[in-house]
Amino acid sequence: MSRIVMAGMPAAGHVNPSLPLVRELTGRGVRVTYYTASEFREPVERAGAEFRPYPPGSISPQDIAEATRSGSSVRVVIRLLTATESLLPFLLAELRADRPDAVAFDSNAIWGRMAAATLDLPMISFMTTFMVGTAELKALNAHETAIAMRAAVPDLLRAVTVKRRVVREFGKDVFPPQPTLPIRGDVTIFPIPRWLQPANKLIDQRCHFVGPTVDPGTRNGHLDPELAAHLEGPEPVVLVSLGTLHAGSDDFFRTCFEVLGDVPARVVLTVGGHTDHARLGRAPANTLVRTSVPQLEVLRRTAVFVTHGGMNSALEALHYGVPLVVVPQQVEQLLIGQAVAGQGAGLVLRHNLSHRPVPGSELRDAVDRALTDASLRTSARAVAETLTQGGGAAAGADAVQGLLVGVR
Repeated sequence: MSRIVMAGMPAAGHVNPSLPLVRELTGRGVRVTYYTASEFREPVERAGAEFRPYPPGSISPQDIAEATRSGSSVRVVIRLLTATESLLPFLLAELRADRPDAVAFDSNAIWGRMAAATLDLPMISFMTTFMVGTAELKALNAHETAIAMRAAVPDLLRAVTVKRRVVREFGKDVFPPQPTLPIRGDVTIFPIPRWLQPANKLIDQRCHFVGPTVDPGTRNGHLDPELAAHLEGPEPVVLVSLGTLHAGSDDFFRTCFEVLGDVPARVVLTVGGHTDHARLGRAPANTLVRTSVPQLEVLRRTAVFVTHGGMNSALEALHYGVPLVVVPQQVEQLLIGQAVAGQGAGLVLRHNLSHRPVPGSELRDAVDRALTDASLRTSARAVAETLTQGGGAAAGADAVQGLLVGVR
């Protein structure tokens, strides 16, 4: 029996899309040992993998969320590098004690790639987004670019310092080559459709675009009675969620109250764990406020999804033919939103990239259009039909097993 170790990124948007592939591999008799934060034990084990936790204090979903909310992409890199200093020795000790046939890793899990390189093991990268080149960064206007640079520049010196420390301690030969992130492998699995990937010279025959691996069986699909009752009825459902890493502001959520409160729809407003519901005031009669929801189960019943435009959320909505209103928080999400809009399946409100509030009138107009313009839903359904063309989790498992056969 083949055995693969997976070094995961402890964030829902990274773990969730990997689990259908894990489930497919374990169903074929491949033993998968999945390392990630303790919060993900249940879904990992549900997918058939052996769960092993990262050591306390090494890296957590809260660490990733905090770095992401800073607005500095460099701060996220720093957090990944500092985690590598403790996670790489931990993972090497584990792998030397029970050597696998290959190491899979999230494309941001530097420690996983370095462990595989140190032990000369085959590398499988799980890429939760597309490869972005310098050309795509031109999607930001001058003001947005200035804001992004202002957030990142103060962290650059520290990032260089931590990287040098990691290289000095563990060796330049095993550090990922440029561009360091996202990391490619001997096989790289992209759970996205090929049309979403801009032209990039780094894409080659080792890259497999299998499409989104949406599998409700790997997720918590339980609707509690209050949520289930709210979703029932003749009115369309509008889901609002800015994801698990980005914190929507109280002002944004209050704007949702103000401008969506009289929409003839049932609104589900997901505010995350960093928002005190009481601060928002009383919700309109048509709005249910939740910290989180079982997203796949809600999306199945949704007419419009107001989202930050994270890859996982966008593709899950499109899987169910749901048009998007994208409120991006950073450049990658802007690119995703623009790609979806280019397919005729979404609208983009980019104000947050300039640290400006989304005007209530524009949010209302976008939601109204998404509810009433049949072409948006028609396009979303047409996109949904393209998402399975890459073969999904089965194609990803074929690529992984092909690598295992080739190295024996």
